[in-house]
Amino acid sequence: MKLPSLLLVTAFFTTSLPALRAQTLPDPATKNQCPPVAYVQGMIWNRMSLTSFTLTGSVRSDKTKMRYPIILRTAGHTQEYDFQNQPLQILVKLDPGTSLIEKRSSPGEPWTPVSGAARLQPIFGSDLTYEDLGVDFVNWDDTEALGLDSIKTLKAYVYEATPGPNDHSHLAKVRYWVSALYWAFLRIDGLNAQEQTVKRVEVQDVMQIGKFTVFKEMKVSTMDPTRNDIPLSTTFVDIDGGKEGSDLPK
Repeated sequence: MKLPSLLLVTAFFTTSLPALRAQTLPDPATKNQCPPVAYVQGMIWNRMSLTSFTLTGSVRSDKTKMRYPIILRTAGHTQEYDFQNQPLQILVKLDPGTSLIEKRSSPGEPWTPVSGAARLQPIFGSDLTYEDLGVDFVNWDDTEALGLDSIKTLKAYVYEATPGPNDHSHLAKVRYWVSALYWAFLRIDGLNAQEQTVKRVEVQDVMQIGKFTVFKEMKVSTMDPTRNDIPLSTTFVDIDGGKEGSDLPK
């Protein structure tokens, strides 16, 4: 699904994040307390202009029982996922209009766009897909406020985005919770036509690098649509350490 940059947009803010709880739909009477969609979209894109980092960690899947070391480089709206000891690098460029996802087997090769059905392919058999690294749903025209909610002590605005005919999404809707204080995604749910959750992204833990707080663990879950809040399988993106600065152009 087209999620924050799944892995970064959700987590580059300046406080620690408590564990998420199971969510119900917010009180519709609180819709008018949510900012206009255009304002929220602008704040999200501003938050997504990331500081330059070089992070080390791994992608681990409870389904495949495999762990893949990665180096993750960021600068502005550009992110590069370099899988160590594997013939895969992924370049993600996030823009308010659309996202560009490319891949290559080694640093010496040209980048090849990932589009269409290829975006839905799981990365090394995990719950993480190429499409999960984009955030195109933020730009969908058909987006409405659902109301106010909270994740532990964090006040959140809840929105629901529906793809148009030219948005080319396999999801019926994307529902997302945005921190009212930090303008970061706290949770993102991808829904099917029956409005059942089929994919979920959550921040599990954060860590400090210099004066910045970045995510330490991100969970990507393939959900059982017939059982509320029950995952079929999960994949974790763990960050072990890192430093400010990268060789990516901002």
